[in-house]
Amino acid sequence: MRCHYFNPENDLALAHGGGHYNPPASAVKLATDLSLLPVWFAQNGELVLSRSAVPSDWQADVFVRLGIAVEWTPFEERVRHQSEEDVLVPWGWNGALLNEWNKYAKRKISVDVATLRELSHRRFSIEVLKCLGDNGLLPRSFVMPQELGSLQEILQFINASPHCVLKAPWSCSGKGLRWVNEERGGSLESWCSNVLARQGSVIGEQVYGKVADFAMEFHSDGTTVSFAGYSYFSADGMGTYRGNYLMPNDLIEEKLAESIGKTAFREVAHCLESFFARSVAPYYEGYFGVDMMVVEDETGRWIHPCVEVNLRMNMGVCARIITDRYLSPSSVGEFVIWANKSSDELAKICFDYSRDYPLVIQDGRIRSGFLPLTFVGENARYAATIHVKDI
Repeated sequence: MRCHYFNPENDLALAHGGGHYNPPASAVKLATDLSLLPVWFAQNGELVLSRSAVPSDWQADVFVRLGIAVEWTPFEERVRHQSEEDVLVPWGWNGALLNEWNKYAKRKISVDVATLRELSHRRFSIEVLKCLGDNGLLPRSFVMPQELGSLQEILQFINASPHCVLKAPWSCSGKGLRWVNEERGGSLESWCSNVLARQGSVIGEQVYGKVADFAMEFHSDGTTVSFAGYSYFSADGMGTYRGNYLMPNDLIEEKLAESIGKTAFREVAHCLESFFARSVAPYYEGYFGVDMMVVEDETGRWIHPCVEVNLRMNMGVCARIITDRYLSPSSVGEFVIWANKSSDELAKICFDYSRDYPLVIQDGRIRSGFLPLTFVGENARYAATIHVKDI
């Protein structure tokens, strides 16, 4: 049986390296509170491995009306009592998780974690950009990011590019970034020194005039890579992920392609399919995404085709599947991660929105309303929800 497991601490574990890792309490809390998120992208008959106790009748009526037949069971219990047919399908692969699963596995899983770790390094994003440039898919004004291996190199880069962003090689969801135009001096140098000591380098990039954040999502079957759709998301001014828009693929492409043209987007997708078939497919099976931006400068609007590669399942794919599988064709909405709230505040948010925007399901599809996607227990601080409107 395919066993889905939400482990958002994966990027932290990859950054740490090795076969053992103890994530910070905040990452464990996020993983615990959102552990049932895979219910919404798993297939019927599959299993979700939960990190918290969730009532067996949670969202039972909604599941029936949407035709969802997915069960959940505690992660630790299933790990220790696996069947030979069990196949782990995690949010992302890292050495610590692989060791934990294989310790009790009746049929051990073989994953080239070392290669996946290297492909998750932001250095790989530079390789992606070089391929796109070789195929004429970067504008002349684009400046290639640089990997910087010393504090001296970083300071030289900053002096030459005063409006830039520095990135830790392994990080996700807008974490591990330093915006140099807003910060200088000892604090910045201390951050750089720490990243150099822990991860070996820092990536320096130009800052562009962002119009929109989006991603192209892909799926690897181990041999080929195919385009799986668009993810249109929002982030705050510091680049931290906030949520996704739930929209049909055609509508997202239409909005993004204003002043650019759809051909440019499709050329990027086709180029990346070919590149990833060679570089990713031999080592990874599953969904992954490439974060991008629509940028505007004095030359007009253009596509920044690789801000970072997320070689794992991600919120954009989750939002894409929810839209395609559960929303009415005439509906749009928002997928939101509520973070660092008190349990009382989360409960009130869900109660008030559910009261003010009652869920309407017609013909097995959500037409409008508010729906919590994860169980909001008495100690929850994080929740995933959707708010759908009929247009």
